[in-house]
Amino acid sequence: MRSFKIASLVLLSIWTVVCLTGFIRVGQDGVAVAGYVSTPLFVMMVDDQEVGVVKSAAKGLAIYDEVTEKLLQSYGDGAFIDASVRFKEIRTENVKISSENELAQAIEQVIVVKSNAYAMVVDGKTVCYVKDSNVAEEVFEEIKNAYVEAIQQNKDSQLQEVFFKEDISYHEEMVPVSQIVDKDKAIQILKQGSEEIKEYEVKEGDTLWSIAREHGIPFSVLEQANADIDVDNLHPGDKVKLTLERQLVTVVTKERQKAVEEIPFETEIRLDNTLEKGKTKVLKEGENGQKEVYLLITKENGKEIKREVLEEKVIKEPAKKVILKGTKVISKKVITPTVPASSGRGSARGGDVVAFAMQFLGRPYVYGAEGPNAFDCSGFTQYVYKHFGIYLPRTAYGQRSVGVPVSKDDLAPGDLVLFSRPDHVGIYIGGGQFIHASSGAYKAICISSLNSSSYSRRYIGARRVLN
Repeated sequence: MRSFKIASLVLLSIWTVVCLTGFIRVGQDGVAVAGYVSTPLFVMMVDDQEVGVVKSAAKGLAIYDEVTEKLLQSYGDGAFIDASVRFKEIRTENVKISSENELAQAIEQVIVVKSNAYAMVVDGKTVCYVKDSNVAEEVFEEIKNAYVEAIQQNKDSQLQEVFFKEDISYHEEMVPVSQIVDKDKAIQILKQGSEEIKEYEVKEGDTLWSIAREHGIPFSVLEQANADIDVDNLHPGDKVKLTLERQLVTVVTKERQKAVEEIPFETEIRLDNTLEKGKTKVLKEGENGQKEVYLLITKENGKEIKREVLEEKVIKEPAKKVILKGTKVISKKVITPTVPASSGRGSARGGDVVAFAMQFLGRPYVYGAEGPNAFDCSGFTQYVYKHFGIYLPRTAYGQRSVGVPVSKDDLAPGDLVLFSRPDHVGIYIGGGQFIHASSGAYKAICISSLNSSSYSRRYIGARRVLN
């Protein structure tokens, strides 16, 4: 009985050692001997990324649950976390055990919260994500409505059709919550694209032409990018856009529009042998007519790209202007005009310039043409004045600086009349009218009134190049 108690005590002692140390070994004499080993620790891994060291997996999982619960509450319904958690046992000395706060922060940094969202797709490419299909619909509708409302505010226009030029769609996907944007941001992305709009601050002496040359940008591109500002009156500190906004979507609108347009009067030249050769006289003033025009206008993002005439109705016939051209020879003496400097003032008379210009009425307008069978606006004025030994710059903008300025009240036949938006130039013939190469509906050399709605709004001044 005593031997049994002793054996029991020995076994109890060995068991206590095993419980405390986790290790026993058997000696040569067959007696079990306790040994000491270090307590194991665990490296916690979330989605294969180390987040800290813990004493027990249970503690790590408890902190993980707290972090995920907090995140899901902050993101609301529909959010979820699909992460893998595992533990790797280590038996290394001098390893720092992570505090609860450190472990929580590390877990939060690596966890990706996901949610079902809707990908907005343009021509097969996903450009952003929104939270649901209703937001996707609202984004597309609001982009279209901005252009629709502009048409509806014009009492003379009726919207016929509106659609996106690109192939647009949306579909559901599971994505990280961080990639989901709100409605306003989605509209901004679709309207402006990802390219940043660069700007230039105007300095003293800058013009749009000098800015275009300095940055190697075509003038037409720079003018289009800044259509919302008065590029002819830049001041130091003004901001000029150097790049065009490139919208990812293009809203195409078609509208039926009613307009009242002028019908330019024709000019008849009659030879008169009682009038000295080289002189002209207005026998009868002309008067423009009017017509109602119904147009189908196609626009892309608010900019007109095409117009078709659907119907025309004359409401006022134009009255022809009659000019007498002298043929009477007074002297056989030939007067050769003096050739001035290329941008100087000539000695020809205004009536001579007008009479010569009239010969080209009806010749077609062709961009870049310099005559004599076709002209653009500055090509026409340059050709006419060159006939009298006066050499003008090639562009309408360049012709703004020749000769001397003259007020509208003091205009005389032969003066250059200037317009902007777009740049344009013509030759004043008297009576508030001018002859020019029109790029408008008539696309020809014609006579127009300075008081018409189109030209009075765009008129910026006149220059006198004749003595």
